[in-house]
Amino acid sequence: MEKLTNNIKLNNNILLAGPWVGEFGWELFCWQGYVRRLSKSYEKTIVISRAGHEFLYQDFADEYHILDAPTSKANMWLGEFSQFDLNLLMYNIKYTHHLKPFNIGFGISNNTTVIMNNAFNQQDYVKYESNTLKKDFDILIHARNKIVGSNRNWDLNKWQSLINLLKRDFSIGIIGTDEAFVLKGAEDLRNISIENLVSVINRTRLVIGQSSGPLHLASLCGTPHFVWSDNTNKERYEKHWNPFGTKVHFYSKEGWNPNVNTLYEEIIKALS
Repeated sequence: MEKLTNNIKLNNNILLAGPWVGEFGWELFCWQGYVRRLSKSYEKTIVISRAGHEFLYQDFADEYHILDAPTSKANMWLGEFSQFDLNLLMYNIKYTHHLKPFNIGFGISNNTTVIMNNAFNQQDYVKYESNTLKKDFDILIHARNKIVGSNRNWDLNKWQSLINLLKRDFSIGIIGTDEAFVLKGAEDLRNISIENLVSVINRTRLVIGQSSGPLHLASLCGTPHFVWSDNTNKERYEKHWNPFGTKVHFYSKEGWNPNVNTLYEEIIKALS
């Protein structure tokens, strides 16, 4: 990607954005786009986020600094990190404005009302593209197995039953981190870099899984995805977190625990 050019820059103004150590999906749709927009008004932009997330900011960030904070202990916005370590990291960074992560105005109240403000709408997105990992799959699956929100996970045996049905006709890759199941009959692509993940998502027909970060990334890659959860996420996938109008098949009739055969039939429809 080429660095974005800015018509209006404020001389000697340096934006320091971060640290972001919260959830991946919220970083995609409630942070990086906002920082990209703000960067156009600064001479220089410095970003602090997790190791491996540099790719998300490379089109506009002049510097990228890594703050190591475990995902499992991070809350949605700031996460649990040592203020001492943060101060040490920032000690030699010169900046004129520090933008700390905050809720920029998207949420759901009482599981019914979507809350947004102007900050959420003041974001610039780019469609992520990469060609670093030339692997082609019909289907990429994120088989969520997180400790946090474990009630949203699908049973391992159900995942394997679905794979057994799909592998007869389709090539399959498994994406995510160690917090994703390994499944027989699918190639293990867990823990690859975000740049490589974007590359395989760009080349696949359909990304499948419960509501999670990799499914949100598929939206910003312009890749069709099949996602299931309860109905509170429907507008988020189809509208609010879908700036490019990416094709999404959202299934919520059975909540987070759908029947294997029903899900298989819905996925076949999505692939047709």
